[in-house]
Amino acid sequence: MLVNADRRRALAIAALLLTVVVVGVASAQEANNTEEDLADKEDDGSVVLLLGLVCGLPFFLLALFGILWMLVYPVMLVWAVLFSGKKLDQQIANTTSREVSLRDSLGRDPLTTIDGGYRTDITSCGIVWTGVVFGPSHWHLLVGWFNNLTGGSIDIFQKVVSAGRAEAMQRLREKAVANGWDDVINVRIDTADMAPQGAKNSVKGVEIFAYGTGVKYDN
Repeated sequence: MLVNADRRRALAIAALLLTVVVVGVASAQEANNTEEDLADKEDDGSVVLLLGLVCGLPFFLLALFGILWMLVYPVMLVWAVLFSGKKLDQQIANTTSREVSLRDSLGRDPLTTIDGGYRTDITSCGIVWTGVVFGPSHWHLLVGWFNNLTGGSIDIFQKVVSAGRAEAMQRLREKAVANGWDDVINVRIDTADMAPQGAKNSVKGVEIFAYGTGVKYDN
């Protein structure tokens, strides 16, 4: 017991002496290198400041974007309330005008959903396709959300999708004429929802893809 106590006392004294020696050596080195340490501290301060700017810049930009979005979004929503419906009506009127003009110039609609088996004088054929992406404004989304509370037909979404479908079909007509096809047979339309990654319940747009087989007749 006494031997163990003496050993512990000796170890404690040795540790205390070692600590005093280490502190003394560190103090001496610090006194001798004061000027060098000041220069090093200035350099370290510059490096720390630079690293702080680099690391903090993304967070600053995110905060700035959040502030700007908070200020700008109400203005954008008011703009959508006032003008989004008018813009959609103008797009529908423009598509209808182009469709009527093309039909008048050709004397017929070059698009058909049948296979064209009634014609045997086809000299060449090829795929014709086009696509368009239509999406509702935030005002339309808000109206649709309120409409979902009671259920039933969401007319504002139907109007947006119908406008997109009409635009896709008209672009298919114009592309067929531009490529020299007399008709486009077997016309089909596919749609696909477009949403931000990870937002399964947040549809931001609808891609409407129209395609068919362009044919050239032996005139």
